[in-house]
Amino acid sequence: MQDAFKCVTEHVRSAFKSEPICVHVDNAQECEIKRHPQYDDFRSKAVVARAAKLRKPQARPPRSRLWDSMVAMGRLSDMRGDDKWRMAVVDCLTPFLIKKSRIIARDFFADLEDIRSEMIAAALATWATTATGVAPSEVPTLMIKAAVDAAYACAKAHDKESTVGDSQALLAHEWAPPESAINASAIVHDANPRDPAVAEQIRGECHGAKLQRFVHPDILRKFHDDIRTGRRTGVASHLASESMLARIFVTGSNHYYYASDLYPAFVGLPVAAEVLGVPPSAAYRMVRTGTFPCPTTFMGRKHQVYTKALMIHLNIPDIIVHPDDVENGAAHARWE
Repeated sequence: MQDAFKCVTEHVRSAFKSEPICVHVDNAQECEIKRHPQYDDFRSKAVVARAAKLRKPQARPPRSRLWDSMVAMGRLSDMRGDDKWRMAVVDCLTPFLIKKSRIIARDFFADLEDIRSEMIAAALATWATTATGVAPSEVPTLMIKAAVDAAYACAKAHDKESTVGDSQALLAHEWAPPESAINASAIVHDANPRDPAVAEQIRGECHGAKLQRFVHPDILRKFHDDIRTGRRTGVASHLASESMLARIFVTGSNHYYYASDLYPAFVGLPVAAEVLGVPPSAAYRMVRTGTFPCPTTFMGRKHQVYTKALMIHLNIPDIIVHPDDVENGAAHARWE
């Protein structure tokens, strides 16, 4: 059996490649902080920060927010169906499990690979159970404790047969917001909404009608020009439905995009609190205790909330739309 700790490290390195790591907004080009190391340097920094937290000298070093940001980014990437930050948190914790796993395997004559597999599975299970209601600063400690407890349980139950680790624990549980029915009878007439192509048009035109009230036409026009000219990427082709593929075939170009692509990637905590109907002071208190309903991250000295996380919490579907449909809906609403 291959060493589970090494598997996790290889998986994370492959996910991050050689690109600069941004733990603030997950995109070094959009981040206000310009110092972004590659993954190995970032991992070393995280391990040092965690080790400093575990030491108990008389004069503690200033508190690092690095691990809080890692946990927050892991929760955000989980919402996107991406496991790289969740696995990065696990990978940065493995240095604190290596020695313990060897001691347990030696003392109980257990297989080291089995012990480490159980540790990884337990850490990931704890990650899932602490997704809400637990402050980010507490999550790494709980993951390590669960990993050590699982290692002892595995060792005590050890026999001559190899233990089979729960491979399903390494798979992400992807959750997507449910599609909501949209009544577009005011925009599209004499159409069969059961036809996928018509339903797609209805969604796009409804979205455009809503944007007409809140987005300046020049901003919408420029965004669509960027989509059409390829200056901004849209939805990946493999996500296209049958009706979308038919339209792409006719035009020769894929201009579809997610509705959220038009919005800012992050909003400030006070803005998110206002949307959720929470007083700003209470929102900051909830962030400290891990009870704020959406994951937050730090950008400089400010708390930021991922816009898509806010949409998911409010049950706002992140629909895929076409510029033509959005513009038709906006024009219809403008001339109503």
